Amino acid sequence: MKQVLLSIGLLLVLTACYKDKGNYDYVDIKPPVLSNFDSSYVAYAGDSLIISPVVKLPDGRTDMTCTWKISIPEEARSADYEGPSLRIVYGLGASRYSALFTIMDNTTGMKYFYNFTIIGKTAFTSGTVVLSEDGGVGKLSFIKPDGSVQPDIYEGINHESLGTGALQVVPVQNLYYMNVITAYWVVCAGGTHPAIEVDANNMKRLKYINENFYDAPTVIRPNYFQNIVNGTTTAIINNQMYIGSAETAPFATYYGFYGVAVAGTYNLHPSFVFTVSQSDNYYLGFDAVKRNFIRFTGGTYFGTDYVQVDSVFNPKDLKMDLIKMAKFSENDMYAFCDSAGKVLELKFALDFSNGNTRFQTIYKKEFPAANLLTADTRWQTSPIGVFFFTSGDKIYRYNPLNREVKALTSDFGGKAVTMIKVIEDGNKLIAGTEGSIYTLDISTGKYGDILQKTDGIPGKIIDIVVR
Repeated sequence: MKQVLLSIGLLLVLTACYKDKGNYDYVDIKPPVLSNFDSSYVAYAGDSLIISPVVKLPDGRTDMTCTWKISIPEEARSADYEGPSLRIVYGLGASRYSALFTIMDNTTGMKYFYNFTIIGKTAFTSGTVVLSEDGGVGKLSFIKPDGSVQPDIYEGINHESLGTGALQVVPVQNLYYMNVITAYWVVCAGGTHPAIEVDANNMKRLKYINENFYDAPTVIRPNYFQNIVNGTTTAIINNQMYIGSAETAPFATYYGFYGVAVAGTYNLHPSFVFTVSQSDNYYLGFDAVKRNFIRFTGGTYFGTDYVQVDSVFNPKDLKMDLIKMAKFSENDMYAFCDSAGKVLELKFALDFSNGNTRFQTIYKKEFPAANLLTADTRWQTSPIGVFFFTSGDKIYRYNPLNREVKALTSDFGGKAVTMIKVIEDGNKLIAGTEGSIYTLDISTGKYGDILQKTDGIPGKIIDIVVR
């Protein structure tokens, strides 16, 4: 027993005398000191983009390698540069681009990474795009932020005319991918090329409407285009519904292309309401021949296959002609209809989500301002739940809750108002007449005070997009 204890003691002594020969002399490598470098830079197409950071390596070292990488997802590539400064002529579009500045300390082999953003802009990034009609022909103009006008820029840049019977200018913007306006559809009722897509960065033509089909119909008569949050458009063409393709990548060639019209026997009015999101997708249109409300879900025509709740009016057999349809929310929708010369205001609610098909009729009343409506009346809704509509050289505000109709105080010099558009969350209203655009104050307690007037637009104003 003593011999065993002696052996154990000797082992402990020998173990205690063993020296750890590992190298524990750690060196703390300090990062570079970076200055004159920001997290974002604004660059204008065609102008120089120069970024010159000041880099100081520790202990006075100067041997380093610097590289720059700008990611261009729409082209599935990056633009790569080398050198202590980035000096390029910016040639990308009006978008946000993620970029990376890398410093390699050649003495230690360590790399240091610094992320930043390039915000691309062009001469057309900020301002107002205006579609007007002069002598029956569409004209596209641009108002700069300083108020100066570039009239008829489409023809000047592309050396061709737009179509006839101007209808709309529609922005193309993908909420889920970069969320910037990349193009506009300039929509006319007729002409050799009645609708044309133009690049938002330079106003150059991207394609004619027939080039946006997998197999274009022989005759193309645009009725109405609606921009969708995924960067496509839903179009009423030849009184049929065409839904832009979203099956490919947003920057792919065929993204937003039209296939065949949604199958079914119907004749769509250009006014409709809809919900399109990542989880829901439905449209409620109006058949101008059968005179009833019809449902489309997931690109399929269901006609009057929905459940009517209440019986204030019959949406499946309305026996009226639609004037205008509008939506504030799923529970707050309106249709103004002509019933044998009498204008009726219909209110209804829809539950077409998650497999439901309920159409609830809420009320049917005579519209209190029927005498003011004309064939040229233009309508706009405000986020606060009121309508604005035109009548000759006047604009009226209509509140459906208390049924008040009130004329705005704006004076347009006797010229007919040909366009209205609500902007800035319902605080301002843009009005257009022959040759002029007015910005009106419609904020709380205001009834159309003129804030700004811009002249020099060729012809009567049809539509605008404010960037």
